[in-house]
Amino acid sequence: MSIKLSPLAPQKLKNVNCIEGISASITHCGLKKNNKEDLVLIKLDKPGEIIGVFTRSKTPGEPIIWNKSIIKFGKVSAILINSGNANVFNGSAGKLSLLNIVRELSEQLNVPKNEIFVASTGVIGEPLDEKKIIKKIPFLISSLKNDKDSWNKAARAIMTTDTFPKTHSEKFLGEGKFVINGIAKGSGMIAPNMATMLAFIFTNAQFERKIFESKFFEIVDKTFNSITVDGDTSTSDMVLFFSVKSGIQKKMKPGEKKIFFVYLENLMNQLAEYIVKDGEGASKFIKINIKGAKSKIDAKEIGKSIANSPLFKTAMAGSDANWGRIIMAIGKSNAHINPMRLSLKFGKFVILRNGKKLFSRYLSDIDKYLKNNEIEITVNIGLGNYNWTVWTCDYTKQYISINTDYRS
Repeated sequence: MSIKLSPLAPQKLKNVNCIEGISASITHCGLKKNNKEDLVLIKLDKPGEIIGVFTRSKTPGEPIIWNKSIIKFGKVSAILINSGNANVFNGSAGKLSLLNIVRELSEQLNVPKNEIFVASTGVIGEPLDEKKIIKKIPFLISSLKNDKDSWNKAARAIMTTDTFPKTHSEKFLGEGKFVINGIAKGSGMIAPNMATMLAFIFTNAQFERKIFESKFFEIVDKTFNSITVDGDTSTSDMVLFFSVKSGIQKKMKPGEKKIFFVYLENLMNQLAEYIVKDGEGASKFIKINIKGAKSKIDAKEIGKSIANSPLFKTAMAGSDANWGRIIMAIGKSNAHINPMRLSLKFGKFVILRNGKKLFSRYLSDIDKYLKNNEIEITVNIGLGNYNWTVWTCDYTKQYISINTDYRS
């Protein structure tokens, strides 16, 4: 399956800034065709604190089940990631494959099994040949490096239908030089129900898990949980956020924590945006602002209802100002609505104001605006003070082509 680079791909990605105390290695183990790299090991010199958020799918993959069982211990020494096989719905054989991999990695790294996290992405329901992965563990351990090239390769190796790797880095100066790095993958089977992708975020800032946990969950909700490509929630998704301990501990003062969370949100926001811009077959990045809802739940539900509507998304692909499809999507939600209070804008162009149509005077300008590859839509519900933003993309024929050929 040959996939063209997304037209929304960034011209330049921020390289991961190397921080002391962590390294990565990459190899091809045979899960992907054409000798493509498909296996990544991330190793910490010392155990770090970890926070995780996982898919809410009721048919999760074995890595999700395993990670959920050990996240309560709050420590991480290594993360093993494979692409090409999701290890989902493989029954007892899938569980045994995972346990064999974890046991082997634990013995060779000499770290506890409950400090080893696993992530898998790829085809669902195909047996995982763990021998292919286990065979490569000695090579991965001997090849660990901490340089920009290794991190860039790691971001590429975890890709499936992605057309570009997703990396970002933020740093700020406090008492020390604080760095936050992130790599992610995601292109299809993306819907906001936790975070429908894989993301690994790490920092040299020393954080207390219990203090940072609630803020991290809040940022996940505003970023990864507010994106959608096709409305489908994956079986394998997770966001892992962990601290890297080195010889010099990077402790934050109380005032620096607020600044840190701003940078963390910037990073997670950028990775989430990259995932939408790499949506399968996407030609347009669409930002949907919901304002004036009666509750936050209403605002989120309306935003998702619009963003996940195939009729709306195909209209955007055709640069068609069919605003009736937005009205339809608002109406089918369970949110509180008063049609006579609704206002709607495409960019700066007002379509509705308090339920009255106002667009006829500049139809040609609206058509021109919708030909842009980045579109902003604002819906004001007019019933309260709650706002939310959802990011999505359009549906094109390429989406169908990618998914009809996915296993070929």
